[in-house]
Amino acid sequence: MAAPIPDYILESVRSLPPLPAAVERLLALSREPEVDFRKVIQVIESDPALTARMLRAANSAFYGVSRRVQTVQQAIVLLGHEAVINLALGISVLNLKRNLLKQWPGDPSAFWRHSITVALLARELARALHCANSEEAFVAGLLHDIGKLVLLTHHGVVYAQALLAARQGPEPLHVLERELFEVDHAVAGYALCLHWHLPDTLAQAVAEHHAEQPPATRTTAELVYEANELAKRLGLGESGNAFTTLRTGPMPPHRRLPFDRFVDQVHQLLEELAHIESLLEGVTQPEAPPSLPVRMRGIVHLHLRDPHVIDLFRIVLWSMGYEAIVVGETEVVTPHASRLLGLVADASLPATRRVVYLQQGIPVLDVPFPPSAIYVDLPALRRRLTQMLMQQTVAAA
Repeated sequence: MAAPIPDYILESVRSLPPLPAAVERLLALSREPEVDFRKVIQVIESDPALTARMLRAANSAFYGVSRRVQTVQQAIVLLGHEAVINLALGISVLNLKRNLLKQWPGDPSAFWRHSITVALLARELARALHCANSEEAFVAGLLHDIGKLVLLTHHGVVYAQALLAARQGPEPLHVLERELFEVDHAVAGYALCLHWHLPDTLAQAVAEHHAEQPPATRTTAELVYEANELAKRLGLGESGNAFTTLRTGPMPPHRRLPFDRFVDQVHQLLEELAHIESLLEGVTQPEAPPSLPVRMRGIVHLHLRDPHVIDLFRIVLWSMGYEAIVVGETEVVTPHASRLLGLVADASLPATRRVVYLQQGIPVLDVPFPPSAIYVDLPALRRRLTQMLMQQTVAAA
């Protein structure tokens, strides 16, 4: 359930550029009980720029079609009308988003990278789990942070200062937004989705990506919520929010997959990232894609009870180049385990086990946030892990 939308936000979104007429007509067609493919083709072809960019995207490796797509009709036959309409929506919204992003106080390419990473992760989770429309999940991921640009457009320098403060402050950006503006960027983005008459599933995904409780399982909103957290934990892009949320409740989507499969998905995403950035024209000169380690630098043991905390450390450590292994009371630490570089533990670690690790020169890091934590400062966590592991890495080398 979306929070109430203040009047000033409603007024603000009305001042923003509308969606292109062709996309508005496509969205209207998509709401009809039976979509007339001929009308879809006519609407897209009425906008030459949209047609050209759509065909360019349809012929990319992103869609993996087996033969060259030369017409809009071929695109609909090969991809389906839902995918084509979502592609048109994504292209058009990103073009508007790019214009709004000119005011962004940080690195625009890093903001783009975060948005596209969330979109790709949401799409891959939808495909792997067969729980939502994958193309819809992709568009929702692209849109999820558009409310930041609404707030930036309305509040200008004040919101830019809030973004800068959130990078160094003790609480997440969306919490700071609520304190300063009585509304966060999720609600502002939801208002814009309503103004643009976007499908309810897309609007809800934008509205709920910072919900206090995770969205309903197997929905587009849940996939976007999860993809947003994963992108931050992997350190891909920069959205102005340095905190991750420690999820409670049901098992998150990516943990319904084997970890090895999740890792493969991330590596595939990295291969696609720079290409998609260029394809969607989010940046004029896309940077080289970021790289995550292929070969692990060493092993870190985790002696933790909370599965959500285990998941957080496992992903963050993997993105830093370390393999995390969960241990209990029975494992024996042996001197030949030269690749064992450290232990991360909570209060359940017995003192005798701590002594065993320390006697063998294995540093022990107590979880650097309280058990009741809701939000975790990711840059601070990475710094603590780096301090613990760098010395051991050099020694092991």
